[in-house]
Amino acid sequence: MPEAELEKNPYNPSFGRKPDRFLGRKLIVNEILLSLNDNNSPWRTTLLIGIRGGGKTALLSDIHESITDNKCITVSLTPESEILNDILSQLYMSIPRSIIRNIPKPSVITLAGAVQLDLKEDKPYYLNSFRHQITQMLKELKKKDYKVLFLIDETQKHSDGMRTFISTYQHLIRENYDVNLVMAGLPNVISDILNDNVLTFLRRSKQVVLDNVELSLVYHDYKKVFQNRFDLSDAILEQATGITQGYPYLIQLVGFYFWDYLKTGTDSTIVLEEVLIQAKSMMYQNVHKLIYKDLSSGDRKFIKAMVTDDKISMFSDILKRNGISKNQATPYRRRLIESGYIKAVGRGELMFTIPFTKEFLINEMKYE
Repeated sequence: MPEAELEKNPYNPSFGRKPDRFLGRKLIVNEILLSLNDNNSPWRTTLLIGIRGGGKTALLSDIHESITDNKCITVSLTPESEILNDILSQLYMSIPRSIIRNIPKPSVITLAGAVQLDLKEDKPYYLNSFRHQITQMLKELKKKDYKVLFLIDETQKHSDGMRTFISTYQHLIRENYDVNLVMAGLPNVISDILNDNVLTFLRRSKQVVLDNVELSLVYHDYKKVFQNRFDLSDAILEQATGITQGYPYLIQLVGFYFWDYLKTGTDSTIVLEEVLIQAKSMMYQNVHKLIYKDLSSGDRKFIKAMVTDDKISMFSDILKRNGISKNQATPYRRRLIESGYIKAVGRGELMFTIPFTKEFLINEMKYE
């Protein structure tokens, strides 16, 4: 095998980019793509719900890159204070010039400087509203059979701009404009949005919880990539697969370090030990520390009471260890489950959701 072919690492653990080896989400992508041409599909409005490192951003990127319909305009954004202006400016800049000239111009600049408008006559103020402006664009696009897909990543809760957009989106559907929406967010954020009285429309959307990838898919991918290039046993590949636990970010981390260490010609067993060390370190830095810093002292006390258990913790044991009542502990339990930090696996049984949480907490407790 030429050395040049061994240089490019096929795995990418960077956040915000779709990795070359993207596993376990093909059916979701296909359903969303099919919904673009099916007005009755429940996937036309989809909420992707996943914990940090669960592959939400990569999935949105894959959806975007997979669209081949040249009459589908994609508006991709991360919510900010200027979300409405961002939507309008992206949509405006994506519309063919032959259509732009037919869109009535508002009397006030509202597109975050993307469009400079100088009109001589005054017009009613309501013509400058978000709903009016986006409707004018969609009206012209509809005449030419264009559709619009909105992709919103890192969805934020209780934003005035988000409320306005979703309320407007609901009206656009009722008015038969060809629009689709895919929103991705953390479990607790999506939960808050669904419980917002203004955004009840989204409760009827397709809600997809992004579970970990099946280990059989990870093993098959690792086998295809590594055994074609390196002398590895099935047992070593099974161990590497097991480290990932199917967690999307770990699949990329383990694959990335495994590739780099194997290129050095080091024995595969030693390589596996180094991969585990590096993968844990990056998980602590890029996932666990970021989540842990946002937990309340009560949340932290609750999860620390779980570290003495092997895999499953009993809620009753957590109460005893912390010396608190069920009523006192229930809010922490509920909040931690909603955030995706822990999950209920049986009556009174709880487990950590993210790989290496127990190891991280034990390490963290040494310095507190």
